[in-house]
Amino acid sequence: MSRGRFIALEGIDGSGTTSQRGALAEALRGRGHVVLETNEPSSGSIGRLARERLAHSAKPLDRGALALLFAADRLDHVATEIEPALAAGRIVLTDRYLMSSWAYQSMDCEPQWVRTINARAPWPDLTLVLEVPATEAMRRVSARRQRQGPQLEIYETLALQERLARAYAELARDRSLANVTVIDGTGSMERVTEALLEACEAIGL
Repeated sequence: MSRGRFIALEGIDGSGTTSQRGALAEALRGRGHVVLETNEPSSGSIGRLARERLAHSAKPLDRGALALLFAADRLDHVATEIEPALAAGRIVLTDRYLMSSWAYQSMDCEPQWVRTINARAPWPDLTLVLEVPATEAMRRVSARRQRQGPQLEIYETLALQERLARAYAELARDRSLANVTVIDGTGSMERVTEALLEACEAIGL
């Protein structure tokens, strides 16, 4: 059995990583692939703790401790979900992964330290970065909050999302990073999914 492929969807809050993960997974399944959909923070015990601490209403956590929490969750996620699925020949499609820590946690922590604590996490076979202007992304976040409830996360402000958009743009164009593709996330749901699928085709899927 051949090894599977590992694909990460990245982008600022409201860029569409969650909805596009589902749409891309269905498109890949339609081509006969077996797909594991997952996300970070993960659904494991460490990931649930990290997600709780992202809530704006939660007791503040030192940002270095939060970065370590995300790194610990990532290693557990790789060991318990990602690696077994890849070994079984599946496509693993994750909503956020390593680049998210490099962008988000590096706003408050020394960037090289953030990379060091995540050094054991394997780089994906393909990283798809959804680019959406921060103003549009926050409009989507506000609309989602109205539908699903008022819960606000600590990074969901326009100023922080503008900083994150710049960080993602810089990372996405770093030529030392393998197999990173930037996708315009401002189009229709169908158009963005098509662009994501084309990027997957480019690596042989």
